[in-house]
Amino acid sequence: MGDYQRLKELLLGDERAELDRQRERLAELARDVEHDRAGLPRELPRLLREAQRGDGRDKLVDALSAPVASALGTAVREQRQTIVDALFPIIGPAIRKAIVEALRDFSDGFNRALESSLTPRGLKWRFEAWRTGVPYAQVVLKNTLSFRLDHLFLIERDSGLVIARESAPEVADLDADAISGMLTAIGDFVRDSVGGDAPGSLASATVGEHLLWVVEGPRANLAVFLRGVPPAQLRLVLQERLEQIHALLPEAPADGAVTLPGLREALDLDRLRHAAALDPHAPPKKTRPWPLVLVALAIGGALAWWLVNDWLWARHLHDAEKALRAWPGVHVDGIDGSRRGAVVVRGLIDPLAESPRAALAQLLPPDTSLAFEWRGYVSTDPALVARRARQLLAPPEGVRVAFADGRLALRGVAPAAWVAAARERAAWIPGVAVLDLDALHAAEDPSAAQEAELDAVGEALRELKVEFVRETEAADPAPLEAMRAQALRALELAAMLGYDVRFTCHGYNDAPGGDVLNRALRERRAEWLCAELARRGVPADRLSRGDSVADAAEAPTIALRAASLRLERARSADGK
Repeated sequence: MGDYQRLKELLLGDERAELDRQRERLAELARDVEHDRAGLPRELPRLLREAQRGDGRDKLVDALSAPVASALGTAVREQRQTIVDALFPIIGPAIRKAIVEALRDFSDGFNRALESSLTPRGLKWRFEAWRTGVPYAQVVLKNTLSFRLDHLFLIERDSGLVIARESAPEVADLDADAISGMLTAIGDFVRDSVGGDAPGSLASATVGEHLLWVVEGPRANLAVFLRGVPPAQLRLVLQERLEQIHALLPEAPADGAVTLPGLREALDLDRLRHAAALDPHAPPKKTRPWPLVLVALAIGGALAWWLVNDWLWARHLHDAEKALRAWPGVHVDGIDGSRRGAVVVRGLIDPLAESPRAALAQLLPPDTSLAFEWRGYVSTDPALVARRARQLLAPPEGVRVAFADGRLALRGVAPAAWVAAARERAAWIPGVAVLDLDALHAAEDPSAAQEAELDAVGEALRELKVEFVRETEAADPAPLEAMRAQALRALELAAMLGYDVRFTCHGYNDAPGGDVLNRALRERRAEWLCAELARRGVPADRLSRGDSVADAAEAPTIALRAASLRLERARSADGK
């Protein structure tokens, strides 16, 4: 070893020895840490239990709160499904319970609203909602959610002494001092629990079956024990009453229960309940008129519809009765149309009269039920008297029967035996006052047959009519040919008998259309008939257009779109 080395050993020997000792200690500590790390899982539960004893619990909570919160946040962000799977057994039942409770509450409320919607009480509530402008649901809640005030205590804030109290007469009394002490202790506990400068007080609590409300004031508090579901308006009413009571309290604190003017009225339970049912601070709402307007419009519309239909029905009945009274062979005792859609006709009808059912069906609304209660009688209507005379007398061909004003006229040529029999039988016909046989000739007269034939031709022409489809379009040309043949035969007979014969053409129309248009249409149809007959060989100088208004007695029973021909004869000037 050289001198330098020995000098180094002499100078650094102690420090090197100290470094070697520290190195050995560090190695020993490293071995201890590895040993402790291996045994930490076994010792950790014991250490945690020991750390929760005494003051160590708070220190452990402070130490673990931050890392546990951070670890939980990291797990929620990175391992969300693991957290969901872990919380599912807890969250699932809680969610189901909350849903069941919500559905039960909704079902109860819906059932209450449904049960009361169509009852007299529900209608009363709807009228109240419309009158006050409050929603219907709020009116239902106000009337269905009942509550009861059992006890009310006015307690001095600083001392906790009961200044005044009110209780419902049907409930058991409570120890006022015990209640005051309990509320004071709870209030102090709440304030101490909040701590710091933050204000803290007891607002509500549940005491058995009672709900406790505490309304605080600067000098006194109100404690209310109630049952049921009180409206939110009750707390505002209690706050207003407490403000009124503060105005009544004396400046000096009271040693116990006091009697102040107006205090009992302010604490009266019935008045508090009534005031809670009202809402004096609600903004005034105008009555909504539209429901009433809709109801009025609906009633007015229904009434107008009923009146219009009733008027139309009465008009149909009037038209039907008018047609019946003008119907040949019918005597009307009455028409019963009290039930809309059904008509009952009572009266008399001649066996020879035609049934008016078809005509009435056209005048009444569709699907109207028609019933007749007839009794038989013999009518003296001219058409039926003439029909009955033909049925009874059975006139031979060439004899015409006419009846008017009680006079039965027989015209034509018939055997003498039939004329004698007709003279006797005519007296049996109801309605016949006079028998006119002046135009009836016996068959022995040479010219009687021709005279009778000419009369028959005239009657035949009266029965013939050319009907039109529209305007002057004939429906069937056969009646026109029959008119031509009868007219030519009448001219031949007139020449033999010495008559001057002329023909007049008449037009008819049905009901629709104005008077001016109908008159023009009748004239065109009459002119058309004259022109067609002239074209078919009837002398034009013997044809003329007649009056557009036909004789009422000659008009058809039901107006037709037609044209007819009338024969007019007179003795010729040469006396043939």
